[in-house]
Amino acid sequence: MTGAHEVQTYFQDRAIAAAVERALPDDQRLLLLRDRELLVGAAAHFSEQGPSDRSGGSFQRRLAAYATALHVQGGKLSTGEYASKALLRAVVSDITSRHSPRDLVILTALVLPMNKPSRKCLERYGWAVAGQQKAYLVYANSLQVAQNALGVDPSPDIDAFHEPGT
Repeated sequence: MTGAHEVQTYFQDRAIAAAVERALPDDQRLLLLRDRELLVGAAAHFSEQGPSDRSGGSFQRRLAAYATALHVQGGKLSTGEYASKALLRAVVSDITSRHSPRDLVILTALVLPMNKPSRKCLERYGWAVAGQQKAYLVYANSLQVAQNALGVDPSPDIDAFHEPGT
């Protein structure tokens, strides 16, 4: 089975359905990671609450799913960057572009306790266990900490700013 096929199957069979089930209408994002012409990763995130009317509001975003193809897990892309870092950086960049720098944004992810690779990856970039939801550990991080850990510019171009859900 090819790496791209593994990622596509995971997202088609499990991740997209789970994200759609919990996400607010019109506020789901699916990001694809390519290494040259090859699909090597995908991530989905969504808002856990309605949009705030004011800049400087408080928001919660759930990293619903992220996966890299088996052949790049723990490895580097042709750019020299680790695949997991590139994928999480893309998610954090996308979330950054959807919020004002004055917003307080909390990022969460649900991870099974036995999924040690995902837990280590999240912990490497500032996420920490903040509780438990059924069988899952709830990992949380502020957008600011994630931006710093992943090298994402925290000040998006104000002209490019748009409200979450658009």
